Amino acid sequence: MIKKEKYIKVIEKLKLVLKTDPELSINAKMSMISSILHHSYRHWLFCGFYNIINKNILEIGPYQGEILPCSHIEFSRGVCGEAVTKKKSIIVNDVSKYDNYISCDSQTKSEIVIPILKKDSIIGVLDIDSCIESDFDKVDLKFLTEIIYLI
Repeated sequence: MIKKEKYIKVIEKLKLVLKTDPELSINAKMSMISSILHHSYRHWLFCGFYNIINKNILEIGPYQGEILPCSHIEFSRGVCGEAVTKKKSIIVNDVSKYDNYISCDSQTKSEIVIPILKKDSIIGVLDIDSCIESDFDKVDLKFLTEIIYLI
């Protein structure tokens, strides 16, 4: 199955699951999204969310994966902090060549981080690590951005 078709199926599944209870909290939606994404893309080592807890700190939110993530990340550190500071999504094709990368698992080869907006303010990020180098591209960015809008 090509990447686009797989994302379309995953989005359909997420919409069905999230539609069953329209009163779900943001955290509950993040939990469901991270679980469904992680189980749909088995080569992803980590799939989860970091939430902004004050003016310059991200805190781990719902996630799936065997990686023991950083519990807190300052905006000046890592791809997640950089995505918040720059207010844009970041795709890292080779984490070993990325100066501001925070290593949580030596198996991680590539990463994508997408800020989550609520009323024009960033409330957190979606962070995904892959064991495949250059795993993420514009297709992932497009569909993962669509998925976080389900929150």
